[in-house]
Amino acid sequence: MIEAARLRGEEFDGWRIEACPWPESPKLPRGRWATDEEVAPLRWSLTKDEVRRLRALSRESAGVLCGALKRVRRGWSEHEVAGAIAGPLRARGIFPHVLLVGADGRVDRYRHPIPTRARVRRKVMVALCAQKGGLITCLTRIVHFGRLPRELRRRHDAVCAVDAALHAATRPGRRWCDLLETAIRVYRETGYADEWKLHHQGGPMGYEPRDFKATPSETRLVVESQAVGWNPSITGTKSEDTMLSTGEVLTGTRDWPMNGSRPDILVL
Repeated sequence: MIEAARLRGEEFDGWRIEACPWPESPKLPRGRWATDEEVAPLRWSLTKDEVRRLRALSRESAGVLCGALKRVRRGWSEHEVAGAIAGPLRARGIFPHVLLVGADGRVDRYRHPIPTRARVRRKVMVALCAQKGGLITCLTRIVHFGRLPRELRRRHDAVCAVDAALHAATRPGRRWCDLLETAIRVYRETGYADEWKLHHQGGPMGYEPRDFKATPSETRLVVESQAVGWNPSITGTKSEDTMLSTGEVLTGTRDWPMNGSRPDILVL
């Protein structure tokens, strides 16, 4: 009931909205009706207009995040890094659905580093899920001050190899479990066989950060014009962008260093 007036006026013009006082349980309508579980698959194949909007959102979000990271300096707190990204996003009508910031050792300890007062000394990683008009785009970028340690270089090369293999294999008609098996194989070949077990590897997206996760038993198929977010990680590093099942990467940025087809760590 609280949201009914705004929804009628701003979100669902012409729709019939049934509202009830907040202390009462909503009454389900008579007749046939569907739940989100049944409706969600109808959103997986994006329309031309949705693809256009997702491209624009991805381009803007990547530009804001990468631009902010180029301005980061040693001594900034994780909160300051997050603020330098969240402010410009909100000014563009973009909501940071998820904004993770990890400095130095926190990147090594946590896959999901919520921003804290910890200060950047040598490395900072930012993971963003940005939402506008219902659609969501995701990406991760890392900055390092000074020469990369040899082990971090090795780990990031490996995670980029995993991500590149996932991007190359993701096409309509492929099973999600088979795509995950591709990632597991490359993890093994690069010397990090068990790292895939420490965090999910991603999956289809669009109106959710992930509609579901690719698992060894997930036999559903990639569909046409589907948004996909792969996010392979090896302790201390990660690779993530939003792509379409056509192979088009939506969150790429021309002025960011690349590791083959995947974003590299920016050295300042």
